[in-house]
Amino acid sequence: MFLLLIGAFGCAPDVDVPVTSVAQTAKSSAVAEPSEGSQPSVSVKAAPVPESNNMAVPVVLIWEGLSPLHQSFFSDEPAIEQLGRDLAAYVIPPANVYVSFDSQRHIGRILLRLLPNTGLELVGSEQDVLSGVSPILQGLARYRDAVASRYDTRVAAFHIGVDSYRGSTHCRFGASGPRPPDGTVVDACVLLNGQRVCGEQSGADVSFTTDTADRLRACLR
Repeated sequence: MFLLLIGAFGCAPDVDVPVTSVAQTAKSSAVAEPSEGSQPSVSVKAAPVPESNNMAVPVVLIWEGLSPLHQSFFSDEPAIEQLGRDLAAYVIPPANVYVSFDSQRHIGRILLRLLPNTGLELVGSEQDVLSGVSPILQGLARYRDAVASRYDTRVAAFHIGVDSYRGSTHCRFGASGPRPPDGTVVDACVLLNGQRVCGEQSGADVSFTTDTADRLRACLR
């Protein structure tokens, strides 16, 4: 079950992008992107989460810069149904998913917009602020890969992440690791009000300053 919204840019024409291999496309589309760095200096590794059999929550898709053809690709019902199942344990419905393509930079994004008080058990411990984001990223990665495998392999280059606005604070959490990232590696460099803020790695743990950690936790509630 899902709801479908079409954004103001939903009627953009098809983008003429040369078909390349998935690896080449992923590499080229990551230029200057804050998340999914090719060689992240700081990251958090989380355990793989298998596909969920939960009852699916409604998924609201919001488009920006996608042609009607690609909107139809991302509207694949089995892929959306599984995404709704994968997000059910982590988001109070509906799940708002923004799918966009920047034709100038040739960067696609699939971002869950986390509204206030809609995150379920996403806030990590004092030493682990970020790993709670990983199950959402893994669900978005499965959705991306399902669309890519069924319709257009270039979709595998789309970046995945979690967007959150809390008052004057904007957070964007992204995935890292081998391309295309599967969501098990969370980039510990987070976009905080447009600035890339990185934690400090000590073994398997990543720590932030107290103020930054509090702001990140607020974004995940």
